[in-house]
Amino acid sequence: MRVGVFGGCFNPVHVGHLSLIEEVLTRFELEKVLVVPNMNPYYKENKEVSFDLISKMINLAIDDKWNCEISTLESDPNKDYTTYETLKVLTEDNLNNELYLILGSDQFLQFPNWKNSDEIKDKINLIIALRDNYNINIEDYIDKNIHYSKLDSGNRAHIFKSNNDKELIFYDLIKKFDISSSIIQKMVSLGAVDEVEQFLTPRVLNFILEKGLYR
Repeated sequence: MRVGVFGGCFNPVHVGHLSLIEEVLTRFELEKVLVVPNMNPYYKENKEVSFDLISKMINLAIDDKWNCEISTLESDPNKDYTTYETLKVLTEDNLNNELYLILGSDQFLQFPNWKNSDEIKDKINLIIALRDNYNINIEDYIDKNIHYSKLDSGNRAHIFKSNNDKELIFYDLIKKFDISSSIIQKMVSLGAVDEVEQFLTPRVLNFILEKGLYR
């Protein structure tokens, strides 16, 4: 089974997340997505919302549209996490599956600074979702990483394969949303419900308002 692995805060999950999942699963014929909410992100301030509430919002947003599983591997807000350690567990638990780590181009630009980033590339396939504000010079990257060879180019995707048979895929998203969870949090805190509803599914927005989140 081809399985996507998609990490992030999802606090809250918004249309940008959902559109990305839908495009990537459809374009690359992934049969399942593992969503990994990180409850202790080192890279951003986070409004304290429990893993249970984050999971409920994700389930409300996805609503059986895709084969989705929420992972608990980064669910402890008091523990520090690394993508390498999380993927190590996931690969051991998915020996019969082909895993694809899904990253936004903003994340990939920081990828060389991640712990064990070279080992991550050896362990798992990568799908890089390209966004307008975070451009990547693909040719320059491949020139500097000569262990990759081109497999295919077309239909908005540039696909490379490494010497150890792992794919590196750059995919130009059809739909791009200039929104973040932190901006949505601020909009909700200011009571701008009419403005924020374009970025959330109705069920997620209703859940946020009912629970009084981000107030």
